[in-house]
Amino acid sequence: MDDLRQFVATAHAGKTPKVEPLPEIKTQEPFAYAAAKLADPFAAFNLRTQDAKAVAGNGPRPDMNRRKEPLEEFPLDALKMVGTLARGKQAWAVIQAPDGTVHRAGIGNHMGQNFGTITRITEDKINLVELVQGTLGDWVEREASVALAEQ
Repeated sequence: MDDLRQFVATAHAGKTPKVEPLPEIKTQEPFAYAAAKLADPFAAFNLRTQDAKAVAGNGPRPDMNRRKEPLEEFPLDALKMVGTLARGKQAWAVIQAPDGTVHRAGIGNHMGQNFGTITRITEDKINLVELVQGTLGDWVEREASVALAEQ
């Protein structure tokens, strides 16, 4: 053990670690932002207050008093279509939620967090119409779909 202690004490005695010098700091040139010559985005002619109120009142609107369905708790991209069921002309989609539960949904049912309403069910896809709020506060219909998940 004595020779091991002596080796540990003298192994790095004569060596000094090499430290890389710090990189040179480059100075940045100052930039003067002159926005006085540009158009004001908040000028009265750029804001459409009257038009926005008129459009917001006339378009489609979600029913906020409607009871939420179980598939509306999850974002649309988290839901998986795992199959279909059919009886006569009636078709249902079999949908798996992220928590592992399996749900049956038909045309007219709602799913996703953007007030999505199922409009069509095929063997490989569910078509929906979602209501999302536009930039002016109005509600806009947007088409979306959920494809059959590959196993």
